[in-house]
Amino acid sequence: MNELKTEQSRPLELLAPAGNFEAFKAAVENGANAVYLGGKSFSARASAANFDLEELQKAVRYAHERQVNVYVTVNILIADQEFKELLDYLYALHEIGVDAVILQDVGVAESIRTILPELETHASTQMTVNTSWGVDHLESLGFKRVVLARETSANEMKDIAEKTPLDIEVFVHGALCIGYSGQCLMSSFIGGRSGNRGTCAQPCRMTYQLVNEGKQNLLVQKNTGEHLLSPRDLNLAEELAELKRIGIHSLKVEGRMKRPEYVATVIRLYRQAIDRIGDQQEDRADAPLLTPGEHQELLQVFNRDFTRGYFRENLGAELMSYNRPNNRGTRLGRVARLEADRLSLKLEAALHPGDGIEFWTGRGREGVTVGLIWKDQKEVIEGLPGETVQIEFSGIAQPGDRVFKTNDALLMEKARLSFQEGREQRKSPLTMRLSGHEGDKLSLEVMDAQRKVKVYSASLAQKALKRPLTWEYAFQQLGRLGTTPFWLDKLELETDEGIMLPVSDLNEMRRLAVEELLQIEPRQRIDRQTYRQRVERWKQRQAEERSTLISLKNTIPQISVAVSDTLTLQAALKGGAKRVLIGGEHWRSRRGFSQEEIRASFKDCRRQGIDCAWRLPRVLNQAQSESLYLDLKEAAEWETKPKLVVANLGELEMMKDIHPDWPFEVDYSMNVFNETSLAYFLRQGAKKVTVSPELHHEQLAYLAKWPEVEVIVFGDLEMMVSEYCPVGATLGGKKGEQCARTCVKEPHYLRDRMRYDFPVETDQECRMHLFNVKILNLYEELAQIRRMGISNVRLQLTRQTPEQVKQIVRLFNETWDSLTVGKKGIRSSSDGMAELTSLFPEGFTKGHFFRGVL
Repeated sequence: MNELKTEQSRPLELLAPAGNFEAFKAAVENGANAVYLGGKSFSARASAANFDLEELQKAVRYAHERQVNVYVTVNILIADQEFKELLDYLYALHEIGVDAVILQDVGVAESIRTILPELETHASTQMTVNTSWGVDHLESLGFKRVVLARETSANEMKDIAEKTPLDIEVFVHGALCIGYSGQCLMSSFIGGRSGNRGTCAQPCRMTYQLVNEGKQNLLVQKNTGEHLLSPRDLNLAEELAELKRIGIHSLKVEGRMKRPEYVATVIRLYRQAIDRIGDQQEDRADAPLLTPGEHQELLQVFNRDFTRGYFRENLGAELMSYNRPNNRGTRLGRVARLEADRLSLKLEAALHPGDGIEFWTGRGREGVTVGLIWKDQKEVIEGLPGETVQIEFSGIAQPGDRVFKTNDALLMEKARLSFQEGREQRKSPLTMRLSGHEGDKLSLEVMDAQRKVKVYSASLAQKALKRPLTWEYAFQQLGRLGTTPFWLDKLELETDEGIMLPVSDLNEMRRLAVEELLQIEPRQRIDRQTYRQRVERWKQRQAEERSTLISLKNTIPQISVAVSDTLTLQAALKGGAKRVLIGGEHWRSRRGFSQEEIRASFKDCRRQGIDCAWRLPRVLNQAQSESLYLDLKEAAEWETKPKLVVANLGELEMMKDIHPDWPFEVDYSMNVFNETSLAYFLRQGAKKVTVSPELHHEQLAYLAKWPEVEVIVFGDLEMMVSEYCPVGATLGGKKGEQCARTCVKEPHYLRDRMRYDFPVETDQECRMHLFNVKILNLYEELAQIRRMGISNVRLQLTRQTPEQVKQIVRLFNETWDSLTVGKKGIRSSSDGMAELTSLFPEGFTKGHFFRGVL
């Protein structure tokens, strides 16, 4: 509890987004304590304008002059061929003086810890960390802060914050991803634009139908809306006091793609809410932090309707914006009548020239910008609530149509003024002390909250003949601070009476003092030569590790078969599987493994000489992790400790906590995309690493020189895992723990606008897992994969029938074995493909094997 109390005493950090310099200024001038932004490379918002190094240097100086921190996003997976450029970029960021970098890639974090430990690192939400074990592992990697997954609840945040010395950062406002960040491959598989590489195309904002196996639209009678994967926007403005109480340090606003006016408005309102927390009286702790008018401004600037997300509970359908994936605006009124080229509006809110409005008609939506406004045939400068006014209009609308305001001209102007050049308001108070005696040089001490400087006059103070130096005159001259980030708050005058000093001397003293204050004290920085030496030592160590491991490389080829229940396990063994991965997610559509069945399966496999490993689920919350921890402690006492396949950093940490030498492997959900990440997990003791399914064949060939690399060559590609279940939310009345469990009655699919049907599975924790339309099939590429030097391939058969599993395993075993001994296979490649096609007539995909990702 001591840590929590310490955290409560710390001021909350308001962390603002910036996609360009205008948005950056908007953030700083409206009260942000820190700003996060991206460079031109290696950023998860690649389509934002972002900052080149010169702009970044300018931004850091502007921020630091105002005691604002700057965090730079390097929050994507890095390809091996990009590491040289990345290392140069990281040093440039260090040299510029950025306060931290935000990372996704474990390999990048490990390289910074080794090469540039002076650069502070923050773990991105893309690392999918939502448990205290995951946070502990990030601490061991050198991170100083963790951005928790958006799915983390208030109780979980509190539990995590109490157990770690790291700063905890959470999102409080803006767009939500419907799936767990870092685990979503939907955009990647559909169009080759990967969220893990900063180029997500947001297919979740498109339209979908929920259909059954008979292709019947199950929601056609419900009028639900078709944006079934599009969530509302997060808004925790009234939860800020609770966030402070539970130990959260940094409050993050999403929006690097938003315009500067949006940043200005949202940050101004959150700044006001934070500042009011301390003013709340104990007996009014539940009083709103924002007024109704301020909440209206939050709505007006942008909303898809608002939600508290998972902060209190799983909201089901109340999380979602089924009817609209973009800005809804605010209710303005209704169409009263149409007259020639004018339209009458019955207003429920104020209307001004320049406002953007949108008509919701039976034929769709139509937007216009308001020009002139009339009332009772007279031109007016505004329309007020309750009034009926006329505007110019030449579109199609009907009396009774709803009208929404999507852009408020006055609110936008107010926002623009806040960051207009020359009108900067973010200034720090200064205290000055002017002292000295006649015949001496006067000294001027200047202090802000953190620094103190002292300068002297060029001339000696003299006895005044006409105009002696007074406090009022000195304050007037020394307070002329113009566009500097300061204002004069207090002046102490400690001089002899009746002396004078030329005004030019006062002005020069003020200029020199401000100049000295703005000489930001350099953080601990290393010179370029030292950095290059560190890089070379790091490269040499990695090369030596690779050589050592290659010498120990086991080239015996293996096929791993991942199955999710006892029936498909038996089918795999009948098909000739020599290595099986059991467990993983427990689908509600079939009976999964119990703990006792996992134990029995290990004994049975060991008796038959079959290599067996226990796959752990890819996502678990805090409570579920605690349950798994107990299961693993029990498993550690089995007569044979089961080999584990860990799917997230939290599982790796809890496993090592139970037994540091527990044999384990790394699953593909850990996003191993380069040799630095691969080396990290091998150094941790991994016996095998399944690499990212987003890798291109040339990237795979580069990684093949490392030992124990595994590649998925066949099976269902999971595109998304989400706490939101579209089946339960729309058909099962899901909210919190309540749900009719409709998902178990029949198979379900999400059908997109191209009429492709994406299979939906629900696990025992009611998470939705969305799969690609087509199954990955690299059967025809097996020879190429073998020539690369890859000995380990995987069949991901967690949704197949026992008969399908048996046939697939038999076919791949025959072919892989023939490639190993260099003999012609029993059947031709075309015969093998024909057999697979008969099992899956819907067709296959090569995934990213040839096309890679952007």
